[in-house]
Amino acid sequence: MSAADRLAVLRRAVRDHAGEWTTGKVVQLYMERGLHVPCRKTARDDLALLARQGLLTERGPQNGRHYTFNRWSGGDD
Repeated sequence: MSAADRLAVLRRAVRDHAGEWTTGKVVQLYMERGLHVPCRKTARDDLALLARQGLLTERGPQNGRHYTFNRWSGGDD
């Protein structure tokens, strides 16, 4: 699965499931969907990318960071 496909899975999950998104939660999501992600850094980078794109809001300290859906973004790609 390509990076674009992986990010589409994460975007859909973030929109459908409210709450905090952490690196561990994203790794678990990918595993449940049968996506092989070589390391936690991939999940962390995916979350950071969606935050830069405006879909997520970054919260918390650097080592304890989590993300939430940015309701003001409208969720458009």
